[in-house]
Amino acid sequence: MCAQSPLSMTTKEKTLRLSRRIGVAAAVAAAAFATLSPASASTATAAEAAACGVTPTNRDTSAYGQYFTQDVYLRSGPEWGCQILHTASVTNKVDYWCTADGFTYLRTASTKYGWVSNLYLVKGGSHIPC
Repeated sequence: MCAQSPLSMTTKEKTLRLSRRIGVAAAVAAAAFATLSPASASTATAAEAAACGVTPTNRDTSAYGQYFTQDVYLRSGPEWGCQILHTASVTNKVDYWCTADGFTYLRTASTKYGWVSNLYLVKGGSHIPC
């Protein structure tokens, strides 16, 4: 196929050529966007990881009590993916500090601190937001 001069092309040929260029440009733009998506995902993962290591202020004034429904892990942040720092048993007495993202920050009577899922705490953990 010989390349035609733009001056000798009909309107139909010019339109077809332009639509091919637009199609190629759209494909290039889609490929460029696709390469950005993993970077966005890693940014979200980094933001989630930043929640680990959070130590809030004690806002809940409730008394120490036996609030675990089962033996639990105390985590470094209010997320399942945060590091496990300690374990605590049902018999431990605890002091709630506050709640965030479905987890309660607490202190055990044996001075272990950490985040525990509200699923494992009597009455759903603390009701005082961090």
